[in-house]
Amino acid sequence: MDTLTQAEQDAAQQQLTRGHKKKAKTRQALLQAALSIYAEKGVGELFLNELAEKAAVSNGTVYNYFRSREAVLEAVGIALAEQFSEQITLVSKHIENGAERVAAGIRMFIRQGRNDPVWAGAVVSVFQYDSKIRTAVANNLLVDLQLGLSQRVFHYRSESIALALVAFATTGMMAAILEGHDQPDCDITLTEMLLLGLGVHASEAQRISQLPLPQLPDGRTTPASPKRTRGRPRKSNELTG
Repeated sequence: MDTLTQAEQDAAQQQLTRGHKKKAKTRQALLQAALSIYAEKGVGELFLNELAEKAAVSNGTVYNYFRSREAVLEAVGIALAEQFSEQITLVSKHIENGAERVAAGIRMFIRQGRNDPVWAGAVVSVFQYDSKIRTAVANNLLVDLQLGLSQRVFHYRSESIALALVAFATTGMMAAILEGHDQPDCDITLTEMLLLGLGVHASEAQRISQLPLPQLPDGRTTPASPKRTRGRPRKSNELTG
């Protein structure tokens, strides 16, 4: 039986690698197109033929990756959930105070939403319909809330209500900005109000809400635009429905 030479094996491997990269690039283009459609029209208005047109691929190509609108939503939800998990970890990595960690996350996501309306529109739209993104938010937020509670900075009666208060108020503020109801320093104002709702003393809530935002490794104070990342968020069902 004939065997492939090393050169032939290398060439075959390179072709396989190029094929994988091409598939990954096409899938990413489809996800970005879906994000754009969700931001413009909402989750219920995505049709696979429109997705194909938006991504500049054939209808058949779309069906090679997604068999239904629900499959697209699931894929986008997973991608956004992974982004939330990565970005929240980045912004809070060196912050030891639970209330300061929560405050930084709220403010940075609102500012990111202001800077990238397409991303914000997709987050707001998918957040309402997909449990994966809500689970990712709950997983990260829960750790910070529990830390603040153990430090006696937070004082709240219900953990699940505290989770919902922060998560839905933050995405609600992003939605308001998208609708043209932006205000100077609204991220600071909302953060102070939420900290008060979590039982933080008034003077401390005001101080924490105005702290300089932490910088990411590349010097930015807002997360990067959406991208596919590795890793899984920890499991939680607090915000899922």
